[in-house]
Amino acid sequence: MLCICLIILFLLITNSSIVISGASYGLMLWYKNILPMLLPFMLISELIVNYISNKNTQKTNSISSIGTTILLGVLCGYPVGAKTCADFVKRNSYSKKTGNLLLPLCNNSSPMFISGYIVYRILNERLSLGTVLLIIYAPYIMYITIILLCRCITQNKTKRDSKLESIPLSITISNQQTTAPHNKALNNYLINVITQITLVGVYIMLCSIAIEFINCIPNITVPFSQIISGTIEITRGVQDISAINILEEKIKIALIISLTSFGGISSILQTKMVIENTGLSIIYYTVVKIICALLSYVCCILFI
Repeated sequence: MLCICLIILFLLITNSSIVISGASYGLMLWYKNILPMLLPFMLISELIVNYISNKNTQKTNSISSIGTTILLGVLCGYPVGAKTCADFVKRNSYSKKTGNLLLPLCNNSSPMFISGYIVYRILNERLSLGTVLLIIYAPYIMYITIILLCRCITQNKTKRDSKLESIPLSITISNQQTTAPHNKALNNYLINVITQITLVGVYIMLCSIAIEFINCIPNITVPFSQIISGTIEITRGVQDISAINILEEKIKIALIISLTSFGGISSILQTKMVIENTGLSIIYYTVVKIICALLSYVCCILFI
């Protein structure tokens, strides 16, 4: 590990122009696009999570927590969906098993990003927003449906004694009191959210530097460098893919949509950051994201 760190340090020192270029691009991307769009959503989601978690009826709290996770996750995108899920798990609003089930579905690119950036700017409205959303979300809906059916069958066979254990989402009603304070000060909310949004910017900057180094590799060919870029950070990667002239149009569209579904390594790092100390599995989340991204690619090739 020390050797790897020393090698990375040597590369950074000897290629300062690449580092500055990548860092500048990543930080400007965060400042102009991510910060103004994401910060309000993160603050509002924090307030909503705290309000719902402090409701008196635990059963209602569990059901409303799941609904809120899905709503905020789908509407707000990365990493608000993961943060909302992690917050509810920390407050025992639902179980870790339920959290792992919801996490891939609720932590995706937001409709605002897909509409304004992917559909309008990158695809030039060659596909409608509804079509793109259907291709992206259909694999996740299939995934969660299959998991719920499997759990229902298992629970009906092995857990007939308890009605609560047959709930598909495995909602856990905790008898413990939540450790979160009921009257959390506004400045604590702000500090928590600002810390997280700053770390998001750091991850985007680091991924942008990595992309700059990849683009400087002499023997790497088009379109592999663009695909690798998109795998690391989708905002820059899909733009590079859209500019490739040697690929068939259908393949380019399929790559753009599948990478949008995957979210990139940057989004995985952001997700890992917000689910720390919750027991949620980043490995399980990543595997599901990869599978769903591949399915989105296949859907594009077959039906577009």
